[in-house]
Amino acid sequence: MMKTKRFNRAKKIKFFDEETEWLYLTPAQRIRQTSKLWQLYLALGGKLDPEPDPQSPFYFQEI
Repeated sequence: MMKTKRFNRAKKIKFFDEETEWLYLTPAQRIRQTSKLWQLYLALGGKLDPEPDPQSPFYFQEI
């Protein structure tokens, strides 16, 4: 009984079209899509450097 309740509850979740497409991709297809998105992000000027976090104990303010 418990499994059917969970399953029924999960079926009621509504997804957007993009999310549904993502759910139907295989793991290999998801990795390919993710790498394409990273390439686009970098091509548009995105950076992989983390932003400074002044609350971190490893943050040293540059003078």
